[in-house]
Amino acid sequence: MFRLKSRVLLASCLAWLVACLPVASRAADDLDLLLKAIPPDANVLIVVRVQEVLKSELAVAGNWARKQEDAYLAGADAIPPWLVTIVRGTNLHLEDSSIGWSVAAATSQRRPDLQRIAEHYRGSIEKIGKAQVVRTSGDDYFTLLGPQTVGSMSPAHRQETARWLRHTATATEVKLPAYLATAATNSAPLVIAIDTQDMLDPAALRGWLQGTKTLTGKAGQAESVAHVYDNLLGITLAVNIAKQATATLTLNFAVPVGANATPIKQTLVEYLAETGAAFDDLEHAEVKASEKQVTLTTPLSDVGLRRIVSLVVTPNPATLSSGEGTPPAPVPQGEVDARKTKQASKRYYDTIEQTLADISKKNARANNYERTAVWHDAAARTIAGLSLQDVNPELADYGATVAQRLRALAASLRGVAMKVSTDQGRLVVNYDVTPGQVGGWGPGAWWGAATYTPSTWHATSNLQEVRAKQAEAIQQGADEREQIWQAVEADRDQMRRKMLAAFGEDFTTGK
Repeated sequence: MFRLKSRVLLASCLAWLVACLPVASRAADDLDLLLKAIPPDANVLIVVRVQEVLKSELAVAGNWARKQEDAYLAGADAIPPWLVTIVRGTNLHLEDSSIGWSVAAATSQRRPDLQRIAEHYRGSIEKIGKAQVVRTSGDDYFTLLGPQTVGSMSPAHRQETARWLRHTATATEVKLPAYLATAATNSAPLVIAIDTQDMLDPAALRGWLQGTKTLTGKAGQAESVAHVYDNLLGITLAVNIAKQATATLTLNFAVPVGANATPIKQTLVEYLAETGAAFDDLEHAEVKASEKQVTLTTPLSDVGLRRIVSLVVTPNPATLSSGEGTPPAPVPQGEVDARKTKQASKRYYDTIEQTLADISKKNARANNYERTAVWHDAAARTIAGLSLQDVNPELADYGATVAQRLRALAASLRGVAMKVSTDQGRLVVNYDVTPGQVGGWGPGAWWGAATYTPSTWHATSNLQEVRAKQAEAIQQGADEREQIWQAVEADRDQMRRKMLAAFGEDFTTGK
């Protein structure tokens, strides 16, 4: 949505991890409690019923609960499987793609402990007013909202957090914009809604639409599509899982859609491709129109699921309390340390392997490879964000190198020129922004996704010229990207041999 950043739309599709199960009345009560924590000026809302995710047929067959816990313990920012329900609200500024704030509230099966949260996130416990909070190294605040309810705010701006804490302490009812309030009543186990009323710039929208492949040379149809987009009220994603994940993305308008359903889908897909966030599953979605709605429905591949999940960096507010569980039998300290190192290293290694498998070099010459910059950035961020506690030092260095190379690949896939050289036997990659092309990827926001916006968003007169320059730069960087992938594969083989030698033949198995 053309300044509705690709990360928003993709975060709207995010985890696609949820099962279609009935919502009990207690869950509805919990949801109301959590929604009260969301300030009224939110324009993005996410609701995830975690336990219903994990009860789904697909989740049970895939042992998602164990995989989620392993990823969480490895510091991969997976949602911990002991959460019950998560609600997240965000105040998004489309004008500059920035976040005013993002808050989350979650109920947990386990009693949360701020000290454990501080340890997990390498943070410290502070006080804001009368409340104890944890400030993490990732620029978030966590606090307890109840005995088994935790809240978080990011970024960690102290004054805004203090105002939010006062809001949560005094809120007696849910106060959300009308579109989000309606979306929150959806009984699907995962609901993501964006209130888009008055978001889109009509002039910029028309300039962009007229330059799309879908609408080039079709001035009348472009104006008709623009008129419908001008009246976009909101976008809602509902996710269901039985034996396979299925996502339904609904665009709600204030005017009749008419014959514009197909070009609306096509321009949405085209925008995601242009921003480096191409998503194959959505490209093949079935499109339907009914009066003032356009609905896209699509099954999701395993890779599609993981790629979408990779865009979501949700602060995970529940950890075990210090007194929970049965103490294990005494074990010699040396054996404990060796076991911890092997377990931590294996989690770290397995996460990198899965991440690289999803961004395989086999796609390097594929037609849509140039449209995957966002996924490379997300993969780099996933690896860079892994916990290094108890991880083998050589393996940790390897992970840092892989993350750096994935970032370089992402830059190249946006048209940024690279220089690849060998320095003391090691591959060195330097890259600079090429003339006429600006990469607008940054620190990310609550969903953690990198972004890209053409520098000519408002200068629509030469948009096609800039697109052509970008495509040319991407093509010219193909050889350098191949060199980087060859280095990644060589490092993978070497690291696998080292880890087998250090930890045994079962290190690279699923055990």
